[in-house]
Amino acid sequence: MTTVEVESVGKQLADYVINNLINKTKDKFININEVSEFLKKKLDDEYTGELGMAVREALINHEKLDYFLEGTYLMNDKFHYSTGRWLALKGMYTSPLGAKFARGWYSWQDSEEVDWDSLD
Repeated sequence: MTTVEVESVGKQLADYVINNLINKTKDKFININEVSEFLKKKLDDEYTGELGMAVREALINHEKLDYFLEGTYLMNDKFHYSTGRWLALKGMYTSPLGAKFARGWYSWQDSEEVDWDSLD
């Protein structure tokens, strides 16, 4: 596939990810790393790293989504460091903290499971 073809397929798959992954989550919020795993399962041998990067780039720049980087965010007059890179439907959250806290997570959590031993 040419670069233009990969980008075109990436944009189509980005819409597929929005409709079949992000929209199906309870809080319309996902870690961008979940996209690769989702695509690997759906595309199996058709998945390539180049295609995965094209989809991620299309999602990051998608008009229907907000993209949140790892960093410090202000919420309730307190600064919190949020780890990970997150996608959410546009306008649902002003930062990743709203969704993380609604899930009962800490700001530094990237997934539901916490490996407490790694925090030593």
